[in-house]
Amino acid sequence: MTNAFPPEDISARFDNIDTRLEEIGDELDLLRTVQNANRRETRGNSQTIARLERTIRELADIARLHQEGLRAAQRDAERDRQTIRETEIQADRDREVLLASLLQGERDRQVFQEEIRRIWEYLRDRNGGSSTPN
Repeated sequence: MTNAFPPEDISARFDNIDTRLEEIGDELDLLRTVQNANRRETRGNSQTIARLERTIRELADIARLHQEGLRAAQRDAERDRQTIRETEIQADRDREVLLASLLQGERDRQVFQEEIRRIWEYLRDRNGGSSTPN
């Protein structure tokens, strides 16, 4: 049997195959390293996404509670404005009553003063008086 390749060529070809296999092995090692790094990065990204989703849910809850608080504050403010309007109306009525009472008090004072003067004049005239009221 004759060999088509001289022994040197076969040896060189085996060396070449060994070199190529080592290069492929190195490339596979590199790819495995990159793949592992990608897995770790993907796992880290997944964890980050999960944390972000939790944070978004918490922020949505906070926003919902804030909106509820604002609506309650608006209702309270409207109720307070209504109470103020009613209080102002009552204060106006009370002022009218007070003014009427003051006017009536002044009229009563004048009537009492006139009555006192008449009584004084009556007593003075009865006593033949010359005194003046204080």
